[in-house]
Amino acid sequence: MVTIDEGEIIIKLYDFQKKIVKVFLNPPDNKRHVCLLSSRQVGKTTIASIYILHYILFNSDKTVGVLANKEDTASEVLRRIKLAYLNLPYFLQQGISDAGWNIKSLHLENGSKIVTGTTSSSSIRSKSISLLYVDEYAHIQEHLVKEFTESVFPTIYSRKTSKIIIVSTPKGLNHFHDVYTKAVKGKNSFFPIKVNWWEVPGRDNEFKQGIIENFGMQHWKQEYGADFLGSSSTLIDSEFLQRLNYIEPVLTKYGFLLKLYKLPEEGQLYIIGVDASKGIGKDSATLQVLKVNSERDVEQVAVYSNNKIEPYQFAQVVIEVSKLYNEAPLMIENNGEGSQVIDAIWHQFEYDKIINYEKKGLGIRSSVKTKLAGCLILKRYIENGWIQINDKETIKQLTFFEEKKPNIFKAVGTQNDDLVTSLYWAIYFLQTNQYDGYGNAIRAIEDRFKINQKDIEDDPGGICIIDD
Repeated sequence: MVTIDEGEIIIKLYDFQKKIVKVFLNPPDNKRHVCLLSSRQVGKTTIASIYILHYILFNSDKTVGVLANKEDTASEVLRRIKLAYLNLPYFLQQGISDAGWNIKSLHLENGSKIVTGTTSSSSIRSKSISLLYVDEYAHIQEHLVKEFTESVFPTIYSRKTSKIIIVSTPKGLNHFHDVYTKAVKGKNSFFPIKVNWWEVPGRDNEFKQGIIENFGMQHWKQEYGADFLGSSSTLIDSEFLQRLNYIEPVLTKYGFLLKLYKLPEEGQLYIIGVDASKGIGKDSATLQVLKVNSERDVEQVAVYSNNKIEPYQFAQVVIEVSKLYNEAPLMIENNGEGSQVIDAIWHQFEYDKIINYEKKGLGIRSSVKTKLAGCLILKRYIENGWIQINDKETIKQLTFFEEKKPNIFKAVGTQNDDLVTSLYWAIYFLQTNQYDGYGNAIRAIEDRFKINQKDIEDDPGGICIIDD
């Protein structure tokens, strides 16, 4: 290998690197595929190069696909394999075939070869891959992952001896996090490995403090601590984000758009937060159903998300879900399309379970003040363990929900935050300064959602349930 300080040297593997090579050769627990979560600069590319070179030298007629999020990254893996090949004793080297030795591939006379490319659906579609190595899997763009995995992985899975090795540093709770955590739980065919920063000889507390002092704690956690973090200033602290564990829905409706994690229970209190959209394929219309056991015991039991449903139709979905969950009261943002949803629910369908938080009109107005209050209440609930989040997509959106400006939280980049919005509106109802404590809110709901009209007039700024 080539190092910055010493130039070209003979590789001497550390103990943890030897263990990784052994796992690549023969994954434990009857697993065939491997998922490696790695700290930075632990020699993962070098380890992969050694294993891949061994694979093509001692197996005939095999094709290895080396893919990465960038073509340069895949080419670097191939370059290291070639360098290792050139430094082997002659008796270990195979001859090079006519197709030969070029910037994107390596062909040996024993029929084995290495081809490189980027992680696109067409990169190795026509090739019969025996070993697929994917580098920096977490850094593949989200919109490419689904197409790539659906195109490439099933073909390799279907063969009895083929193997997939995924290697990456983390980048939020994304697709790589999904594969790795499922592997840890034994819910997929991958064997998980994690390389910690302190396993590299010479890395001690002084090394750690130096990185933190120069680049900050957030950089240390993600790049060296191998923590699955979202953005650097997420609403929910990364420590608590990583504790969130999603589950599979017990039932789906409306073509998988409504996911039910717990079925409704008779006599149980539920609350629904609602965020509308135009329904033109951009922002999603979402709702969150929360089961309220007590002030500090709340669980997410159902989620709906659809970016192609217009407000009038969405209003009907909201009513149906509310009726399903014991006529749960509705906390609806009344900005923009939300006002159309409220109008349809209240006037056209005459459904009276909308919570009023306005001196004039129905629903809750989204403002800097109310959004910040909702965000901070949500933060308090999650970080104190008072709410159980069950939905995978909600957790994902929380990892990209950050403070863009002082006291203003939004999704980072092109990520979505519609599920977070409907979630904090639901939470907002449960803990608000307009109530004389949480108990009064519960008693108001248990009283068949009724409140005396005189109380409304005396306190027009208070929250109330509008009911016939």
